[in-house]
Amino acid sequence: MTLQSPLSSYNMIELSFFTIILIFITSLVIYLIKRLRYKKKCKLVYTPIDSIERRSNLLYEEFVREYASVGKPVIITDVVKNWKVSTKWNLDFFRSKYGSVKVAVQDYNPEGEFTRYTRTYESMRIADYIDYVTSDGDKLLYLTGLCVYDHPELWEDCEQPIYFNNWYTKMPLELLKKYFRHTYEVFIGFKDTSVGLHYDLHYDATWIAVISGQKKVVLFPPDQEKYLYEGRVNCFKPNLEKFPLYAKAKPVECILNEGEIIRIPPNWWHQLKNLEDTIALVTGTLNEWNYELYCQDLLEQAPVIGRLFPLVLKFPWLGRSLISIGLI
Repeated sequence: MTLQSPLSSYNMIELSFFTIILIFITSLVIYLIKRLRYKKKCKLVYTPIDSIERRSNLLYEEFVREYASVGKPVIITDVVKNWKVSTKWNLDFFRSKYGSVKVAVQDYNPEGEFTRYTRTYESMRIADYIDYVTSDGDKLLYLTGLCVYDHPELWEDCEQPIYFNNWYTKMPLELLKKYFRHTYEVFIGFKDTSVGLHYDLHYDATWIAVISGQKKVVLFPPDQEKYLYEGRVNCFKPNLEKFPLYAKAKPVECILNEGEIIRIPPNWWHQLKNLEDTIALVTGTLNEWNYELYCQDLLEQAPVIGRLFPLVLKFPWLGRSLISIGLI
C-alpha cells in the first residue's frame, strides 16, 4: 500500500494563491451584477410636495417606500433624543474639548451673492470663534468645518439612524479624510447665519440632525433649478430686481426643531437659516438609492478617484494599498 505524499510547501502556496484569486474574481463578479441592478434602480426620482411630513416611530420599510424610493424629504422627530449628544454637545463642551482645533468659518453676508464658489472663509480656533460670536462681533460667522473623521470620538456620541445606511463607513479612514471630509461635519451657527442656497455635490442624500436650537429650511426639487440662479439668490431675502425668475420658484418651507432630523434627497436645492444659536450634525449619505448616480458624477468631476472609488468601496484593502504606495 502506497501512501500519498502530503502537499509540498510550494503546492500549498500555489493552492492558497489560486483560492485567493478565485475569491477575488467571485467577489468581483457579484459586485458587477449588483452594479447592473443599481444602474436600473439609481435614477433621479423626486416627488413634488407642498409640505414636509413629520414622522415618528417610522419603520425602515415605510421610509423606503414613502420617501427614499420616491425622492421625498422627511423630518424624523424621535431619533436624536436617544443620543448622548442631546445632553452632551453644547458650547462649553466644544470650547473645553476642542477649543484649540482650527476649523473653517464662513463669513455670511446676507446682502451679498453667495455660491459654493464665492463664499469667503476664515480659519479660526473653535475657542476663538465661540468667544467672537458670544461677544457680539461685527461679522456673522458660521462654523461649518469640524470634521468628525478627524475626531472619531464625536461619532461615539451619536448613532447611525436605521434609515440612513451609509456606505462611506466601509471606506478606509485615510481615504475618507483626504477626499470625503464633507461626509460627517459638526456645524455651530449663531442666530441669523446661513450657508446659502445650494445642492450637495455628487448626488449625496443629506441628513441634518439639530442637536440644539432651531432652523428654518427652504427646499426646492430639482425641476426648480432654472429659477435659482445657481444658488446666488438668498431665499430669506431675495432680490427680485436682480433675480426676477425667482418669483416663479415654488419653495417648500419648514421649521426644524431641536432633536429633529431632516433627510434631503439628492439634487434638492436647500438653504437653512439658524433661527437660534444652533449645533447640528450634517451627514452625506451613500447607499443603494444614490450609488450609481454618485459614481457617474464623481467620475466626471474627478476621473482618477471616480474610476477607483467603486473598487475601493468594494475592496477596502485596495484603497489602503493604493494610499500606502502613494497612488491616491
